[in-house]
Amino acid sequence: MLSSGNGQVLIDPSSDTGSFKALFEESFHAFFEPMHRYACTLLRDHEQAQDVVQATFVKWWEAGTRVQNLDEARRYLYTAVYNTSLNVIRNDKSKKTQAETYKLQQVDSGNTTDGLVVAELDTRIKNTIETLPAQCKIIFCMSRFDGKTYAAIAHELNISVKTVETQMGKALRILRENLAGYVHTN
Repeated sequence: MLSSGNGQVLIDPSSDTGSFKALFEESFHAFFEPMHRYACTLLRDHEQAQDVVQATFVKWWEAGTRVQNLDEARRYLYTAVYNTSLNVIRNDKSKKTQAETYKLQQVDSGNTTDGLVVAELDTRIKNTIETLPAQCKIIFCMSRFDGKTYAAIAHELNISVKTVETQMGKALRILRENLAGYVHTN
């Protein structure tokens, strides 16, 4: 017989005096299913509940905690199943919280990165437009920002439609060259 140091009397199951093994077997047959149902109500997961109950019996066997009768064994086992189930729930919540936090961090960092890229691209576009030759810049802005057709631009500036097409081609070529790292064209 061993003492746990906290007042509980422990026995070595392998030195079986017969009473521990008999009480253990009787408790296992009497309480496994009801404790499994109890753990299922706490965990809402059949397999986790089964694992908790099995682990409880294994820990009891390994610890050799002495109880005097079946009623004490029932109280001991149900308390152990309850505490172990709460630990499982706590660990599951912690894992879910960590996973959600990780996902949010990934989304946030993605949004931040995307936002920075968009802001940088916007600045680069504006700077490139500012560097266009004067007539090219006017034609590009009238087309892209004012939504005017090539014919309307030609009429308003008193130039040919062909000149508008040429200047737009030039503007787009310059933009493509300056934005090569940001925009992929096929």
